[in-house]
Amino acid sequence: MAETAILTGFFSYLIFSLGLLGLLLPNTLKIVFFAYLFSLVFLLSKKSFFSKIKSVLTEEKIGKLGLVSFFFLLTAFLVNLIGAFGPELGFDSLWYHLTLPKIYLQEQRIFFIPGGLFYYSAMPKLGEMLYLASLTLAPSGILAKLIHYSFGILSAAVTFKIGKKYLKKDQALLASLVFYSTFVVGWLSGSAYIDLIRTFFEAVSLYLFLNWLERGKELDLVESGVVLGLAVSSKLIALASLPVFLIIIFLKSKNLTKALKFTLSVILVSFPWFLFSYINTGNPLYPVFSGILDQNHSIVWPNLSRMAKDFWQIFYKPDDLVSPVFLAFLPLVILNVLKEKRIKDLAIYFFLSLFFWYLTPRTGGARFLLPYLPALSVLIVFFSLREGKLVKKIFIFLVFASAFINIGSRIIANQKYLPFVLGRQTRQDFLEKNLNFSFGDYYDVDGVLGKIIKKDDRVLVYGGHNLFYLDFNFSHASYQQNPYLFDYILVIGENIPKEIIKFEMVAENPKTRSILFKPPSQGI
Repeated sequence: MAETAILTGFFSYLIFSLGLLGLLLPNTLKIVFFAYLFSLVFLLSKKSFFSKIKSVLTEEKIGKLGLVSFFFLLTAFLVNLIGAFGPELGFDSLWYHLTLPKIYLQEQRIFFIPGGLFYYSAMPKLGEMLYLASLTLAPSGILAKLIHYSFGILSAAVTFKIGKKYLKKDQALLASLVFYSTFVVGWLSGSAYIDLIRTFFEAVSLYLFLNWLERGKELDLVESGVVLGLAVSSKLIALASLPVFLIIIFLKSKNLTKALKFTLSVILVSFPWFLFSYINTGNPLYPVFSGILDQNHSIVWPNLSRMAKDFWQIFYKPDDLVSPVFLAFLPLVILNVLKEKRIKDLAIYFFLSLFFWYLTPRTGGARFLLPYLPALSVLIVFFSLREGKLVKKIFIFLVFASAFINIGSRIIANQKYLPFVLGRQTRQDFLEKNLNFSFGDYYDVDGVLGKIIKKDDRVLVYGGHNLFYLDFNFSHASYQQNPYLFDYILVIGENIPKEIIKFEMVAENPKTRSILFKPPSQGI
């Protein structure tokens, strides 16, 4: 898994480098993307990946528990795959995870986009680099969704590997199911967000770190830091995990040199993104500390009087519910963790992570907790299966019941994709029925703009928010000011700006709340 993580990071940085050099040419990116896929297949075959999957089912006589866990996992993989094959509807994906790569491809370079809409363009985007290359093969974004989906499966596999350090194979499979059958994993698997990519990197980093604690090899510690650096390169908030590892290093070794090696590994890997942000904004962590973010993005300082309420609301908010299994059996971990020295390091990691997660902004809810759930999944399986027969039976029943409910909920949620996946519904019809045009989404539902705007025309967009489905070269008024430099002006969901109020109206669509204008010929 470490090789897979580092290989992914290498190709992502290769694409980033091409973008900085202004070499985002479609054919070049296709070659890079196919080279990445070929390297992954070669790596997995070299490691006998498929034979290892077979061994999970055939060795150690794993029994019914492991077989049922594997059956639920396989079923969840297949159900989530339906959502991954459907057109993207996720807010953040349509806002910037896919739209920024689309803009970069349009301009054939990677650059910072100023203004109040695409301010996340300064932040680390390791995952978006993979999406960027995938858009040259599948402009619809479905391949990007499949990439994110695959990292959910890889994260489940790393959970199994972590579990194998403390559990039998069938129990490790159960831990993998506990992780993958959470509601938040289910809905993220059908999107082109980047949280599952971050989760994979952080889980691999934890696995390598545990190897270092067991064997004391410096290479394990450095590789753990490198992979955590890739997690930070995927999502800036992963920096919250750095103090977690540093505290454990000090607790275990009291060695400043080891802590510095780990820190340097993390920072050096993610440094190019910090440098990119600093050069363009003067702030390596932009938009953090820039004043452009609202109070919801601020650090949350501990408040004992409201902590329980915060934990309940954030951990179990309806739109990204985790799993009742965690809440029900977390007390067993808390009560028994000091009695089991063998798994104490994993417990320290989780509870420190929970503390630093609590300090992070609330904008992601349980989604931001996801990287730490592989550790918690192993912990609750470890302690719950060591209780009496009744507790053990209740636990196993609740895990399978939760998995059943989650899979059922994903079947219901993914029903809207089935007509499209089966070829019974066009992409245009699907998007027209499922996009939220009153919430910033946009799509040329009647195809009128596609008939008017030519391939080489440039369009300036006023308003709108989630612009991935714009199928023409565009800039946004948040960072481009002169409408006379463009062939057309598209106003989405807002009053007509005074600077174009006298322009010629070309087309209007009440459903998408959009109007297309053309500048007067003498102004061009």
